[in-house]
Amino acid sequence: MAFRRVRYRSEAMADVNMTNMIDIVMVLLIVFILVSNFVQTSLTIKIPKVRYAETTGKEKIIAEVNAAGDFLLNGNKVTEDELISNLQTLHEQNPDEGLFIRADEQAAWGDVAAVLSIGKELGFQDVNLPARMAPKTP
Repeated sequence: MAFRRVRYRSEAMADVNMTNMIDIVMVLLIVFILVSNFVQTSLTIKIPKVRYAETTGKEKIIAEVNAAGDFLLNGNKVTEDELISNLQTLHEQNPDEGLFIRADEQAAWGDVAAVLSIGKELGFQDVNLPARMAPKTP
């Protein structure tokens, strides 16, 4: 701390050195700008094929989405409104059962997400996306 002499007394100067604080603020600003660039851009993710898939044998409620965007419930083709009402009925009959969603590899993610959302809104505790095993390579 700098001292100045005033009539033979030493007093602390009231000046604050702002240079160090400005340096820290500028570094933080640069860090926030760099981090915000990473947050705004998305990453390309390739989902790997599964080497191991397990079935429990309890798949009673199965909703399917094919490549054309059609919905099937336990093998029967239904519209989105029918899917909601039928899932509601099945959930009331079997409250402990989970919902299994089978989706075609070419199915639009929006259709699969819609079925996931419907299942959660209706109160299914377990909403699963079962996978199939990839062929073994020698």
